[in-house]
Amino acid sequence: MQQIEFRPTKYYPEFIRYYALAKKQQELCNVSRSHPYGALSHTDPAAKIGDDLMEHVELYDVVQRKYAGFSQIVNDIFYGWHDSHPYWEKMKLGKVTKQRNTIARNWSNVAHDDYIWLWLFILHRVTGSAINYSTKPTGYHNTVLPYLYQFDSIKDMNAFIKNYPGTFYTSIGYQFPAFPKPAEGYKRGGDFYLAEYAPELAAALAEFLLYTKGKKSLREVGNFMLRWNVEHGLRQYHFQYAAVVADIADWFPDCVYKESHFYYGTNAKECISYLAERPKGVKEIDFLDNVMDQIMKDTGGYPYDAEDCACDFIRWIENYVRPGADYDHLDFDSIWNSSTIIDHPFGRQKKMLEMGLVKTFNGMKSHPSDDFVLKSAGMSVQQYKEAINVT
Repeated sequence: MQQIEFRPTKYYPEFIRYYALAKKQQELCNVSRSHPYGALSHTDPAAKIGDDLMEHVELYDVVQRKYAGFSQIVNDIFYGWHDSHPYWEKMKLGKVTKQRNTIARNWSNVAHDDYIWLWLFILHRVTGSAINYSTKPTGYHNTVLPYLYQFDSIKDMNAFIKNYPGTFYTSIGYQFPAFPKPAEGYKRGGDFYLAEYAPELAAALAEFLLYTKGKKSLREVGNFMLRWNVEHGLRQYHFQYAAVVADIADWFPDCVYKESHFYYGTNAKECISYLAERPKGVKEIDFLDNVMDQIMKDTGGYPYDAEDCACDFIRWIENYVRPGADYDHLDFDSIWNSSTIIDHPFGRQKKMLEMGLVKTFNGMKSHPSDDFVLKSAGMSVQQYKEAINVT
């Protein structure tokens, strides 16, 4: 990679501050291995970190993907009810959700070959990662994983999936790929892919990871999966397979170089672009890798974790809360982040309320993403920034 001058924007030091807050909250309220009480609630006075949004919304309490909402159920099925589970300190004290209590116990005596675990990772990621940010906990929404402990083989799991009456595909916060058209006997293209394609991919991936010499970089693993899709007439599932690659780093860490460069989806590219200026003539991938290298130097966090943390950071900057049953009680006109950046023009901002661009953020059915508020008020981004600099 060419030598690149790192040119941080005002967002970069704010990201480093956010990272420190999220890391502290991860230790206090999320994993809490060493805390004598197992964990503190986000609103516990002893867990105050000086950020109202983070203390009321259980989304920003993580700097490692393994502990994020979209990975919670994978921890449960992989470790079961066992002291190897990363949340064991909470579990043994009974500080668990009903979902974890049931799923981890059911999966306790499950033993699978490595390729079956890889298939389960693929299943989880291509069906939406069980995410719904309006609920607590966030990582158990519309998923078939809780029921698959009953089966010893992928064939039997797929037979169950084929006849499963419920919904287990979700695009709430995540997206699933363009599956192949279902063949006869399949209702959904996703079912067809999981039964006819994913088992072969998982077996090939296990061979590549576990039975060929040497550790692999994260991009080597991802490129292997993308090539496999092309060779078998499928679209390249960049977004979903990147998540599978991260799962491999978390649950099969001896197979990969965790410190190697990761992938960047459309959202991640936008998030990371806030942190630094891209010098003229520098390729986008080299610029993104340069930012990740700087983050790893400043925080010690691996690039595949920092990529996801950057996406959370922009959600935090934009005061993201997904309206829903578990958050509708909040006053959306008074719950704000502690960011020092006051002229960010997107999302839900205190200045928008103070300037009268919106009467209230309460009652909105969805988060006002991008420049929704400014467009509704007939104001450009530049006009908004200039108005704030004047006031």
